[in-house]
Amino acid sequence: MSKPKGSVGVALAVAVLIIIAVTSVGYYQFVVCKPTSCATSTSTSAATTLSGCKPPSCVTIQIVAGAALLTNTAYSPDVVTLVVGVNNTFEFHNNDSQSGGVFHSATADTCPKVCPFDTGIIAFNTTMGPFTITVPGTYAYFCSVHPTTMVGKVVVVAGSGGGPAPASSSSSTSTTSNGGATPANGLAISILKGASSDQSSRGYAPDNATVVVGVNNTVTWTNNDALGHIVTFTTVPNGAKVSSSDLIGPNGTFTQTFSVPGTYHYYDTLYSWMKGTIVVKSA
Repeated sequence: MSKPKGSVGVALAVAVLIIIAVTSVGYYQFVVCKPTSCATSTSTSAATTLSGCKPPSCVTIQIVAGAALLTNTAYSPDVVTLVVGVNNTFEFHNNDSQSGGVFHSATADTCPKVCPFDTGIIAFNTTMGPFTITVPGTYAYFCSVHPTTMVGKVVVVAGSGGGPAPASSSSSTSTTSNGGATPANGLAISILKGASSDQSSRGYAPDNATVVVGVNNTVTWTNNDALGHIVTFTTVPNGAKVSSSDLIGPNGTFTQTFSVPGTYHYYDTLYSWMKGTIVVKSA
């Protein structure tokens, strides 16, 4: 009994559609990681599409536009320091709008045997988390969709936070330069690419951050935009002495060490829609 010609036609049409789809996908291969396969004793997590992250106790790690072609800048910040009991909860948000939106993930290197966090696939403009890690250590992770090009680290340190302000020094130090690395025990803040031209941009990543005196209280802003920026403090705690930056050129940095607990608000003198907050806690 011969197969109906109509069925042959349908099969050919399906084959053509598959070829077109594969050609269109190109570089962006899809490798799905299943969070349910990851057992963990170091964190708690719940993957959602709605953000439950409330700064400063929770940190949002951004997946930047064009992340698939980047390495240590695909996540912002790519190395984040969290303090147990202060801000050791975090989430991931996919901002990669390239080609209409690209799928990504954030999967700990040790998954699936020991898996402190695994977002699974994150669609464009979607948030996965929050995750909470309670065991100090360095947790390297990667994107399961682009494992050779997208990597990052979550550094968790011990600390109680929330104690009284120290009675010692109220001084701080700051530097502005055209290059340089973030201190190993510091916090990195990215001045986002395109922030100077996009008034809807948050401007900084993270734009709300918490640091602990003696743990990670040195903050470095890195200018990833094409134009210069100036970090200017508007309100600081009583007794605190901080200096605003000079003009930070493209790829330049500004570093400030905070020693007085409290809330510090700042903005960009040149682009007033760019605003940020740093909460400093005593150890």
